[in-house]
Amino acid sequence: MQATYIKVGREIDYTPSSAVSAGDVVVQVNLVGIATEDIAASALGSLAVSGIFDVDQKAEIIVAGDAVYWDADGNSVSGTAGAGAATATATGNTFMGFSQALTAAADSYVRVALRTGGPIQDSAAAVTATVGGGTTGLIPAGTSFVVATSDTATKQISLPAASVGDEIEILVAGAACELISAVAGHKANNVTIGATNELALAQNSLYRCKYVATNTWIITGLTSLGAVESALVPNAR
Repeated sequence: MQATYIKVGREIDYTPSSAVSAGDVVVQVNLVGIATEDIAASALGSLAVSGIFDVDQKAEIIVAGDAVYWDADGNSVSGTAGAGAATATATGNTFMGFSQALTAAADSYVRVALRTGGPIQDSAAAVTATVGGGTTGLIPAGTSFVVATSDTATKQISLPAASVGDEIEILVAGAACELISAVAGHKANNVTIGATNELALAQNSLYRCKYVATNTWIITGLTSLGAVESALVPNAR
């Protein structure tokens, strides 16, 4: 046996040398985590490495879908000077996730969908919902992270052809929209999705779509507060 499963991995164990307060951003080489509760010095705690957080930002405009980085000694709009701040500037900073909404330079924070692994350009895509989910609404095959925007909740984005084990995260950064599939026969949570059955995606929520078997997607959702959405059932709209 070459590996042993430990856990899903949305949080990691962390034992700080000095006390950490809830909300502190912690960087370990290239891994950014956020403490969700106080951790005493030398005590075992945990850091979130996935989820949606409001993070102190620099005085700059950050566009929805932009990669967001942590500047460890940056000056935030309303936080402690030199204590660190989120920024859209990559140079010299550590990747932490993607912006969920447009910010102004005067805003105190940017809403970030926290991610690990770096902003791999060929696996991330911006998708604009359209009628029928085609053209701009089609998620490119091989994409692992999508920022979806829409101008109305009745337009669609489409899941692509997939291989078992593929996973796509969808951040709904614009208006709510609907999810269908470009492949006839695809099911989402046991219901066929297509022109007559769509899965409603809520604004500001994050969805995980896992292709677990032929024609079978399992989809779960998190609200902007990180709460798990109730069972997601596609239906005619």
